[in-house]
Amino acid sequence: MDARSSFAMLTAAPELAGIDLNLLVVLDALLAERNVTRAARRLGLTQPSTSHALSRLRELLGDPLLVRVGRAMHTTPRADALAPALARTLADVRRLLQVEPAFDPATSQRAFTVACPDLLAPQVPAIVARMQREAPHCGLELRPPIAGDDTTALGAGGIDLALAPAPREGTGLVQRALGTVRWGVLARRGHPALRRRTITREAWLAHPHVVVRTGSASPSAVGVAIERLGLERRVGLVVPGFLLVPRVVASTDMLAAVPRELVVDVAREMDLVVVDVPIPIGAIPVAALWHERFHADAGHRWMRGVIVEELTRALRS
Repeated sequence: MDARSSFAMLTAAPELAGIDLNLLVVLDALLAERNVTRAARRLGLTQPSTSHALSRLRELLGDPLLVRVGRAMHTTPRADALAPALARTLADVRRLLQVEPAFDPATSQRAFTVACPDLLAPQVPAIVARMQREAPHCGLELRPPIAGDDTTALGAGGIDLALAPAPREGTGLVQRALGTVRWGVLARRGHPALRRRTITREAWLAHPHVVVRTGSASPSAVGVAIERLGLERRVGLVVPGFLLVPRVVASTDMLAAVPRELVVDVAREMDLVVVDVPIPIGAIPVAALWHERFHADAGHRWMRGVIVEELTRALRS
């Protein structure tokens, strides 16, 4: 079903003058959370009032929208069809009602949403610190990386900026190259496997590794390189993100493959050492992506300027 058909479904009910359009905001939260309690919390409403709004939406649209299956709530096919047009409509309304066209980071309370792969997570604290200095009242929400070439959320306004391996394809997509991620081995200073700030392949494979395993089904570049050579590493610990890795490495003899340029600051702060990976692993080019709809938006320009500058500095240092 295309966007025009979906929007027609939203507006084919009674005359708009007789509809509480706040229900569309509630519907958006319900479809995103698939849980009445979490949707109420997101909207700052009570659970009973959100349940009442869901009842009114069901009556208005002639569809249950959310149904319980086991312990979880699932969206109906019609709810799934409405969701994209609803998100775009609300994003357009928010921009229409924005009172202040200019953007002053020192006073703005705008919130930005960025899709960020865990690979770039080590640089997040530096980005947040700068945003807090320049825009103390602005908010930042990190989302999982966009999947494949699915950039629809950028055009719909659900995600302001995406950080991703480059290049990506997409209608209306603007890309800015940030640099490349090279891999290194992170170890505590004085680690027994290190010899004059180098590590042999044998020593690297013999010691236990901290392995980052995100929700993505795709194997990591490091894992692929090891398998391609017919090698096997010792996995001592699996963690869900790179931000946990330095603390584990600092207090154990475990080693970790990390995005080299992005851990320079944390390695210095925690007295860790980064050395070359003893097998060939290709560098990963990364880029910032956004939709041309928001290219001229003053707040968007400021936000992406901060993130692009911080990541470019880190990746090219």
